[in-house]
Amino acid sequence: MHGEAAHGSTAARGLADAPRAQIIDADAAAAIEPEWSDLAANAVEPNAFYAPQVLLPALSAFADEKPAVAVVRGACGRLIGLAPLAPLRGYSHLPVRYVATWMHKHCFFAAPLVRRGAEAAFFAALFDAVEDRGAFLRLRHLDASGPLYAAAAAAAAETGRLSAPSARYARAMLTAPWSTDDYLKESMRGKHRKDLRRRRARLEETGALAFERLDALTDLDAWAEEFLALEASGWKGAAGTALRQDAASARFFKAAVRRARAAGALQFFRLRHAGRTIAAAVNFSGGGVAYSFKIAYDEEFARYSPGVMIEIEIMRALEGDASVSTIDSCAKVEHPMIDRLWRERREICALNISRRDMASKALFRLLTMLERASEEARGKAEKPAAEDGDDDL
Repeated sequence: MHGEAAHGSTAARGLADAPRAQIIDADAAAAIEPEWSDLAANAVEPNAFYAPQVLLPALSAFADEKPAVAVVRGACGRLIGLAPLAPLRGYSHLPVRYVATWMHKHCFFAAPLVRRGAEAAFFAALFDAVEDRGAFLRLRHLDASGPLYAAAAAAAAETGRLSAPSARYARAMLTAPWSTDDYLKESMRGKHRKDLRRRRARLEETGALAFERLDALTDLDAWAEEFLALEASGWKGAAGTALRQDAASARFFKAAVRRARAAGALQFFRLRHAGRTIAAAVNFSGGGVAYSFKIAYDEEFARYSPGVMIEIEIMRALEGDASVSTIDSCAKVEHPMIDRLWRERREICALNISRRDMASKALFRLLTMLERASEEARGKAEKPAAEDGDDDL
C-alpha cells in the first residue's frame, strides 16, 4: 500500500511538472512582461518581432486580427516558450479554418520564443493546446536551418502528427565578422563601386553628407515623425502602403520604437544632405540579431542611390559591434538592392503540423498535395516586382 501511494505521489508530481500551455489575451500577456523579456533574452532563436517591446504594441494596434498568445510553462511554473497565434481561413483554395503563428503586415519573422533546452517540451504542449482550434497549425516564417524548425518537425513525429514544409524562400543576410570595404569588394563589381563613389562625390559637391545614429539624447519622437513623412513621400505613399497612411500601423510604429529604445533594442539611422534627411532606416534587435524593419529614402535624390548609401553606412556603423552577430534583411525574395549588396542567405520556411486523428491527417495530405501542385504550376522562375528604386547595383 505504501509503495502504491508513493508511486501515485510520484506520478502526480510528474503530471504537475509536465509543461502546460495556456492561450491568453493581450492584457494577460502584458502582465507577464518581465518574465517574457527574460525569455526573449534567453531564447534559442532570437526574434525581436516577438519580444514584448515590439509584440505588445502590435497586439494593441492590430487587435481586429484577433491575435492571442500561447504561453508554455515548465517545472515550477517557469515560462519556457511563447508564440502569438491567430485564426485563419482558406488554404489551397479550400475554405479550411486553421491556426497560425501570428504575423501582422509589419512582422517579418515568426520563430516562437523558446528557452534553450525546452524545444521539445514547448512544441508538444503547443500542439496539444491548439489541437481543437483548427484543421492544422501553421508555423510561419521559421529559419529552415534553425533549431526550432528541426525541433517542431521532430515533436510532430513523436506525438503522432504529420508535418510538411511550405513557402520556402531565401533572403539576404549579413553575418559577422565583416570588414565593410573588403566585403563590398567581394559582393560588388569594381565598376559598381566606382559608380557609387562617383554618385556620392557628385552629391557632396552640392552639400555636406552626414550619417547619424539615434542615441540616448536624441529626440526619438521627432525622428519617428520624420521617418513616417519620408516614407509616405515616396513610392509607398503612392501605393497607399506607407505606415502613416494607416492609423493602426502608425500607432504601432510609434509605440514599438519607443518601447524598443527603452529596452535597448532599437537601431535607428539616417543619412542627411545639407541638413535634410534623404534616407532613414530602422532595425529591431535582440539576442545578437538585428532585423531590418523599415527603410525609406527621398526620391528626389534617387539618382544618387541613397538607399544603398545608408545600407553601406549601417554596415560600417555595426562593423565590429559585439552585440550584433547577424543582420537579417527581412527582404522579399530576390530583392533588387539588398540581394546584390549582401552575399549570405537565410532560408525561410513555414512548417504545417497536422492534428492527430486520421480524418485530419487525410485532409492535411490533401492540402499539402494541392499546395505543391499549385507551386509547380506557378513555376519557380516567377520574380516579384522591385520594391524600391535602388536597383542599380
